[in-house]
Amino acid sequence: MAGERSDRGSKMSIMRIAQVLFRESDRDHPLTQQEILDFMEAEYGMTVNRKSIGRNLSRLKDAGLPVVCREVMRVVNGKEAPLALDWYWDHVLPQNELKVLMDLLYFSHLPSQQVRQLAEKLKRLQSRTFDDGKENIKNLPALGRPGESEGVLALLSRAITQKKQISFYYDHYEADGKKHHGYTVSGEDKLYRVSPYQLVASDDRYFLLCNEEGSEGISIFKADMMSEVTVLEEPARLQKSLESVEQGGKLSDALFAYHGVYTGNPVLCSFEADWHLMSDIVDDFGKAAHLVSARQDLVTVEVTIPASAMKAWALKHAPLVKVTAPSYLVKEVKEAADGLCRLYGSP
Repeated sequence: MAGERSDRGSKMSIMRIAQVLFRESDRDHPLTQQEILDFMEAEYGMTVNRKSIGRNLSRLKDAGLPVVCREVMRVVNGKEAPLALDWYWDHVLPQNELKVLMDLLYFSHLPSQQVRQLAEKLKRLQSRTFDDGKENIKNLPALGRPGESEGVLALLSRAITQKKQISFYYDHYEADGKKHHGYTVSGEDKLYRVSPYQLVASDDRYFLLCNEEGSEGISIFKADMMSEVTVLEEPARLQKSLESVEQGGKLSDALFAYHGVYTGNPVLCSFEADWHLMSDIVDDFGKAAHLVSARQDLVTVEVTIPASAMKAWALKHAPLVKVTAPSYLVKEVKEAADGLCRLYGSP
């Protein structure tokens, strides 16, 4: 019986040592054997001799657990022998990477309670020394969450992997507050048939980049609005056979994320803006924006993005922005502005 108690005590000791290392140490906060002894007594009421700590630390390390130490050479009885110092648990996620995940969590639009719960779980992946500095930060939940699309995503992923075409209906909401399939010109439900290429995650939604049958360009669909998705036997059209790709374009070039996702080949757009918008220009376009000229009250900027994205940005910041090129985009923005005037009535 005494042997069994000793065996259980040894197993409990080595487990507690592992717990102490996991919760109290990391690369920047190693522990001495004495500090481990102190934590064992304070946290678990266990008194363990120094030699036992050393043996169990070595066992954990030799067993392949992420237990790390610093070794120095010392002379014992005239012979050199290694001395293990500064023990710590090498966490799967270092603190800098965990902070990135925490930022992504707080920048999400998940419900605040869910963000807090997930944040606490993430913190438990690191030692107690980890501090994300976000105790008083509250994220802004989205007013409405997109519908669930896990089943659709699984089908789309399979089709992309197998390079197969898919068919689906693309839904929209109507005045009754319910989803309805899109219609053809004759009023029938429109069945889409596309070659899927890539799934993109942006702004709390998943989007499918694909090529519609009979088209030469790239189309984009919200995954949560796709219904009755079917993977077909016909092979998908090769991306390199599309005109935009043949001209040296890439799928990623056809996308621009700015409070939504916009598609189309990037074009050089020019616009004039009130100088007070410079912070918005830098925030939204980053290094893609080139300042052509500036005076006290007006800046002229060039940016290469899809025309649809430039149009949306200009209308959002109207009347402080005037698009000057390309000419067809100037016409589209003017028509949109005229439509607003008609909607609200002339002054």
